[in-house]
This record gives sequence, structure tokens and C-alpha cells, in this order.
Amino acid sequence: MATAQHASLQPQFRGQTVQLRRPQTLRPGSPLFLPNGAKMFNKLTNFLRTQYVDFGFEEVITPTIYKKSLWEKSGHWENYAEDMYAVTGRGASGEKEGRQAGEDEEYGLKPMNCPGHCLIFASKKRSYRDLPIRYADFSPLHRNEVHGALSGLTRVRRFHQDDGHIFCRPSQIQEEISRTLEFVQLAYKTFGLGPYRLALSTRPVDHFIGTVEEWDNAEAALRKSLVISGQRWTVNDGDGAFYGPKIDVILKDSDGKEHQTATIQLDFQLPKRFELEYQAPAPELESRGRATTDPGLLEVEGPVTPVLIHRAVLGSVERIMALLIEHYNGHWPFWLNPRQVIIITVNDSQPVIDFAENCQKIISGMRQLRGQKTAIPPYEHISVDIDASPRFLTKKIADAKRKRYAVIAVVGNREAAANRLIIDFTAFPDFETNLGKHLAVRHASVTSEGSKSESADEAGEYLKIALPTYEAAATQHGALPSRSGPPTPGSNPLPRGPFPLNIPVLNQLRGKRVILASASPRRKQILSTIGLQNLEITPSTKPENLSKEELGPFDYVLQTAVQKCLDVYTVALENSLKSIPDPALVISADTVIVTNTGRILEKPRSEKDHIGMLKMLRDQKVHKCYTAVVALAPREDARAPGYNIETTVEETKVIFAADVSDELIEAYVKTREGVDKAGGYGLQGMGSLLVERIEGSWDNVVGLPLRATLALIEKAVLNQEDLEIDEDED
Repeated sequence: MATAQHASLQPQFRGQTVQLRRPQTLRPGSPLFLPNGAKMFNKLTNFLRTQYVDFGFEEVITPTIYKKSLWEKSGHWENYAEDMYAVTGRGASGEKEGRQAGEDEEYGLKPMNCPGHCLIFASKKRSYRDLPIRYADFSPLHRNEVHGALSGLTRVRRFHQDDGHIFCRPSQIQEEISRTLEFVQLAYKTFGLGPYRLALSTRPVDHFIGTVEEWDNAEAALRKSLVISGQRWTVNDGDGAFYGPKIDVILKDSDGKEHQTATIQLDFQLPKRFELEYQAPAPELESRGRATTDPGLLEVEGPVTPVLIHRAVLGSVERIMALLIEHYNGHWPFWLNPRQVIIITVNDSQPVIDFAENCQKIISGMRQLRGQKTAIPPYEHISVDIDASPRFLTKKIADAKRKRYAVIAVVGNREAAANRLIIDFTAFPDFETNLGKHLAVRHASVTSEGSKSESADEAGEYLKIALPTYEAAATQHGALPSRSGPPTPGSNPLPRGPFPLNIPVLNQLRGKRVILASASPRRKQILSTIGLQNLEITPSTKPENLSKEELGPFDYVLQTAVQKCLDVYTVALENSLKSIPDPALVISADTVIVTNTGRILEKPRSEKDHIGMLKMLRDQKVHKCYTAVVALAPREDARAPGYNIETTVEETKVIFAADVSDELIEAYVKTREGVDKAGGYGLQGMGSLLVERIEGSWDNVVGLPLRATLALIEKAVLNQEDLEIDEDED
């Protein structure tokens, strides 16, 4: 994706300097989207199209250019002309004065879609039963922004809005605005953006259309919707659009700069200017948003002007892309990643390349049927690239990791012959990085030919090398710079010290009392690795009043972890002396294994039970682990006593290998390591032998998913909202 900020390029060609024309002089404020940028753009718009089904929007396509008379009717030519591009059409060239409405009049590029949607609404008669009518539009818009205001993708002259217009009855305003706020909250939660604030922009001092009374009524409707939403909001006096007040969503970027993204605007003026109407009984009461059951009034039916709600969930798609680029810094969620899968060939032999291309078609959604190509299905397909360049395999893999491909597949002669791929999923955000050794790659063999190919062992070992789990979590939190290639085996890239990772929440807890409600030394070891080295461990027992059969594994493990956390926190408060501070954080975790028959296993209490349990898991093969983590932090605001408690439950499917001998299991359990590794279950130490593969997080099986735990600690400790107190109350 290319933005307007390009330096002049001076490539050397045959010993001579060639000055290339600077591209921004040809398209100021109009970004070019390269293939990956176009993929992201389409993923964002397709995401919204999917939600439109649930929120009742129908997509339309409207023209880019309209006659001047339309813009005069809408009020844009009078109030917005400086920000519009005027266009001269055939028969209207030169500086001819007094042009009439017709073929020779001026045209204007549209800065917004609302007039076009008004024309669609007016194209047929409407009944009150038809409303609300919701139109959505992704057509490009043009606004003549001041040159000095242009900034990358955040402020441009040609852009796309996820524009939507709701034509509704006055009595439907409240519900439609609430639904739109719900849409905004859903989208931003999906993108991981936030927090954001809401601002009510009121009537401008001048350059507005309509009466003051109409503006007051519109602002009152928006205020009521904001109050009912329960979200925090402020007032931005005089910043409304010329046709109505609005609610703006203000989002901060990674540098703390605020950007206006989503918007909800209430408009009583445009429907009047375009003479829009629908038929309804008791029209006078209908126009004031009131209902009646009086048969005499209901017998009279007449025209009523609808209310127009302008809404954009993302705002400018270009602007939201800029914020997402900064937010994710290359670590995209899979669905939004423009580089989802890459297939790397070990050599450039024709059988290998043919097999890679066939895999590309299958994974991306295209199929081969009797030698004929079939069309790609209408759903969004997976993006798959192929690297068949004549380079060293390790270099191609390192290049793919640097480019942040989510899935890396390797294929050689043997893979092509066996109809299989070697897959590396370790770049998936939902997969812990040490999962690599449990993938089929450990059994991979790739034949190599020529001096530029690596051996099977080199390829397999390269893919198996993984960052330590805590380092991956630190990188995700921005505490460490990410890197393109894997670490050198045996290296220790992390600095040593009491707080080796610069994660804000860990720095906040420096020197404070933190308690782990657990009897597992392994969990303390994991948390100590990331910086909680002065961690107190308080043994905790499962509550006896919880029924596995009645609750089921999900609720059972969650309630168990919550109860253990609360019990330890209560005891800590009761036993605290004046010289000992109350705990700043209490963490608890609990894990249960559920067999494929649905039975929740008890932890083995003896060596014999331990051996029997592992043999049973091996024989039944497929099981699930449920791990609950709870973080509890006292609230810092004295006006809001109590505590914040955050919880999560992770489910992981575990497939056990069938070829592990009884002797191997017995020998392992009899070691101290077998008992200490994972709270008695002994799965972590046995993982490389007993577990065939994991579908989910390996740390979940260990009993403490690290990234989820860090996220919970951040929420409990850092995201403490102050209570709003009415100063007028006693």
C-alpha cells in the first residue's frame, strides 16, 4: 500500500542517475493501494457486509458525480462548496455565466452519499410499515482538503466511508441510535481497538440549515440515546454538521493522538429538502413520534417526513486501516492478515512446483474437478502465496517470517509424492510458540538436491526452533522488539534481573505483594520467568460444594478457580498485620481434563493412579483440557471500594499418541519430574512423547496460559475506571 508520503527516488541505471517523477504530485491526497493493501481494504469492507445481514442494512451503489442543482437542493453547494470538487461537463466549458439547470450546468464530485440515498428513497411510495429502511454504500468520496492537512492515510482527499443512512419514523430514533452504538462497539471489539470516547457535537454557530427548535429537538434525542447507552460521553459545542448534530467516536492511536472515526448524525433537514415522505395513520401524532389507539385518528392517513440518521461505523476505511497498521505492527489476526499462507518449495523441480500450485488452489478455495477449473466460492477465500525462488530454504523461511506470514508450509519431493505439506503454525496468535515441537514437522523429511538445498534434518530443526513462551508474550505486549528469524538454539536473548520485561502492568506491581493461589510450583516458575519473581504461593484446595455433574467442565473449572482466588484473598486480608500490606494482586488457576466420554478426571493421588490415568488417556486418545485463570486486584479508587476480578477459560483439544509403551509411562511417572511438572497430571513432561498434537494452547495443558494471564492482570490492575459522582448529590 502506498501513501502520499513518498520521497523522490534516484535509482542508478547504467552508471547514470535517473530522477523519477514524484508520485504525490500526480495524486495529492489520493492513496494507491498495492495488492496487500487492497486485500486489507476488502477484508474490512467484507467484514462489515457480513454484519449488515444482522443489522438490517442493504448495500447500494450510487454515482460519483451529480449536477450542481442536486447539491444546491441538498444545501452542500451553499454550505460545503469550498470542500467540494466542481467538475465541468460537456457543453459547460469556459467561464460561461448564468448557466441553467440542464445539460450545460456544472457538476460536483460527491463528498458524501446522503443525497444519492435520498433519491433512492424517493424513487417509490413508502408506508410506515416499510420503515426503518437502511442503506449502506462503499462508493468513493472526494473532499478538497487543505493541502497542509493531508496526512498519510488518516486524512486524504479521495477515500471510502462505510457509509450508511437510516430512514426511520420519529418513534424509531431511539432504537436505531442504540443499535448503531451496539454496531460500533461490536466492530471495535473485534478489531481490538480502544478504548474510545463518545462526543456529542452540537449546532454550529453559523452555516447550518433548519430552525433552532429543530436542532434542539435533534440534540435532545441524541443526548437521551447517549444516556441510555451507559457509555461515557462529552459535549463538543458547535462542531455539528451543517444539517444536524452528531455523535463522534474519538479513538487514540498508538502515539496517543486522537482521531475521529465512527459517527452517528441525526438529520431532520435533508428529508425536507428532498421532499421525502411516507404514509402513516394519524400523521400529526406520527410526526411527533407519538402513538395513539383512537380509531377516529387512525382512520386518517397522510404523508409524514422521515428522520434521516447518517452513520459510519469505521468512518474512513483508509483512516481505520492506518490505525490498525499502527495497532497490530505486523502481528495481524489471521482473518485480517494480507499474508495468510505461504508455500515454500525446497527445490524448483516441476513435480514440486506443480504440487505447490495445486495446494495453493485447494487452500485458497479453488478446486480442480475433472481437469477443469471451478469458480471460487462467494465466501472470502484464504490468501496463499508460493515462494519457488532458487534460494536457500532457511533464507526463504526467514523471509516469510519477516513478512509475518501466519502459516508457513514447506514442500519437497517426498511431500509431493506423499501428497502432504510440512506446516508451521507458530505465527498464529492463538498458538503458543513452543507448540512447534508437537507438530508433524518433527517427523518431516525433505529430500534435497543440489548445493542450494538443505537436508531434511536442517529444514525440520529450523521450523521446530521456537521463541520461549514468555518472550513471545513480551513481544506481543511491546516490551521487546520482534525479529524476523528464530533465535539461535541455546541462546538467552532476554536480559536478566528482577523485572526483565518492560511490561507496564509488571512494572506497576514492582515491590508490591502478589499471591498465587496454587499448590503448583510449576505455575510459580512460569510467572517468575516473566518478572513476578517475588511471588508468594499459597496452597489452595478445590471447594467441596461444587458438583462436576451439575455444572459441567466449563462452569466447574471457572467457579473452582474463582472460589480459590476469593478464599486466598479473604484469608490474606484477615491475617494481614499493620506492617504487612494487603495484596495488590491475587492469581489463581485450575485445570481439568475431560475424557472423550465426558468424565472429568481427578488428579491422581498415588503413583499407581498416576500411571493408570496416563495409560487410559493413551488408550482413549482424544480428550479436552479446560483451564480457568482468575486475576483479582483491589480497586485503587477509595470511592469505589472492593476489587476488580477478571476471568477466562480456555478449551484445548488434546490428541494422545497410541504407540507409547506401558514401560515408558511407568518409568516417567516414577521420576520426580513426572509428578512436579503439571500439578500431578504429568502431561507437560510427557507431552513430547505422549501427546501427538494439540489443537489450542499448549500452556493451557500446562495449567497457566501465559498470554491470557497477562491480559487478565492488565485488566484487573490497570483498567480501573473511576466512578462518576454527581457533585450536586449529598
